[in-house]
Amino acid sequence: MNILVTDDIEDSRAILKALLEEKEHTVVTAPNGKVALDMIKESLPDMIVTDILMPEMDGFELCRRVRARPDWSGVIIIVYTGYYKSPADVELGYALGANEYIIKPQEPEIFLNLIENAIKEHKK
Repeated sequence: MNILVTDDIEDSRAILKALLEEKEHTVVTAPNGKVALDMIKESLPDMIVTDILMPEMDGFELCRRVRARPDWSGVIIIVYTGYYKSPADVELGYALGANEYIIKPQEPEIFLNLIENAIKEHKK
């Protein structure tokens, strides 16, 4: 699966990239939603794993813009955030089209299980 990881913290991007590549996924990264959107226009990923709190364009706006494009409707969106974790934030993430909303930090095994479950659900 081709996955775009979007997070403004370089170490977070690197950790997620390594975890996902261990599971045979192809991973590219972006430091914010604006760069991610440009990358999506060039090559549509199968999945986006995005933080919320980022400069230039946050993860909520990235979700909005991806879901606004019917030709991008097949992209799985996973929100992975440590800051926006209230029930209202989670509800907003799902309302904007996230397939899964994961709160940081998360054990790697649990994170990967949630990713795999989102993939299985999407294929149904």
